[in-house]
Amino acid sequence: VPEGKVHINDWSLAGVRGIPAGGKLDLSLLGLPPLSMRVRVGRNLADFPLPGAMTKQDRLNMETKMCQAFAKLIAMSQYGGRYHSLTPGHKDHISDAEYQNLVKSHLMFKNMADDPYLATAGISSDWPHGRGCYVSADKGFIIWVGEEDHLRIMCMKTGTLLNEVFDRLKAALDVVESIPGLQFAKSPTFGYVTSCPTNLGTGMRASVHLKVPNLTADGTDKKAKAVCKPLGLSVRGMGGEHTPIGADGTVDISPSARFCIKEAEIIVALYKGIKLLKAEEDKLAKKAPMGGSLKTGTPLPDDKFLAKYLPHPEYGPKLKRLISVKSLYPNNLMAKHFDFGYFDGLSDSMKGSLLTVCNSGIENEDSGMGCYAMQPEDYDRFKPFFSKVIADYHRVPEGKVH
Repeated sequence: VPEGKVHINDWSLAGVRGIPAGGKLDLSLLGLPPLSMRVRVGRNLADFPLPGAMTKQDRLNMETKMCQAFAKLIAMSQYGGRYHSLTPGHKDHISDAEYQNLVKSHLMFKNMADDPYLATAGISSDWPHGRGCYVSADKGFIIWVGEEDHLRIMCMKTGTLLNEVFDRLKAALDVVESIPGLQFAKSPTFGYVTSCPTNLGTGMRASVHLKVPNLTADGTDKKAKAVCKPLGLSVRGMGGEHTPIGADGTVDISPSARFCIKEAEIIVALYKGIKLLKAEEDKLAKKAPMGGSLKTGTPLPDDKFLAKYLPHPEYGPKLKRLISVKSLYPNNLMAKHFDFGYFDGLSDSMKGSLLTVCNSGIENEDSGMGCYAMQPEDYDRFKPFFSKVIADYHRVPEGKVH
């Protein structure tokens, strides 16, 4: 950015370029299944030195101060949970075995004393005093205490609506900062103050774990990175920087920018990046062998269909999942040949019956056939659907008589 540029913080999604109509960042509308979603921020308290300059007593006082916030969160039904302290003698102190279990569960940070960068900066001094983590009852909201910044505050969930983790994080930050003495350190020029200059501004990282098996078919993330870099996205392994990609092609995707970008722009950038990355993945999927399939299948629904049916209390959840299966599991013959235009033309009772026929493949995406007739006459009632599925599976011309 230009030298001297002033950072602006803003969580409002209103008017952000590229946001879908209605403001919902729904990944299922891109044909994606529920993904591991995470949004975190780094924060420091204005009343204390930054971690590299803290004394042991500073660290203990800061942890004590934060316990007021944890007590407030624990008393709230939407949070609950408990605080886990590593400080010897603390009322919430946990054993080493409990600490290791939290680390293995990715709920707690590792021993900072092993990190030479943090050690030489003074950030890991006095370990483990003043360190700990708060974990909500549903394990979807976490606050690390005493890591690289005073606080690492994060929300995580497996789902498709990015707004859920984004909104929950903002609400929790407001709760923490509403307590006297817990004001976050903020610069009028640089935004939220962090120990490392790379995190200045928003201190935010928003990410998802996305499966891109075609882009990673060579066993590396080189192609994924080549696609993501122009989009302003970073690609990491599932365990973070310098870790391998998943065996199934799963990578961690996040916008790179932290500074001179608004919080709302980061989460929308993630959504737009996922959309474009999926498009590149789908292009490669079309070039890949289709596992012996004889036909190309039916297209995904258009926006008019989505607007009509996804809000439907009965059909919406099933169709949303079906769209995801259709995009990611080309060998599921039910999903491959499910015609959304045909569905739209059926009576209400027939629509419900067809979804019942398809339910096994909707709920079990790796199914080969994906559908079961419920009545003998279903093969005739739903002949436009079944004729394609039968022909594809048995490798015979559509409409062939036995």
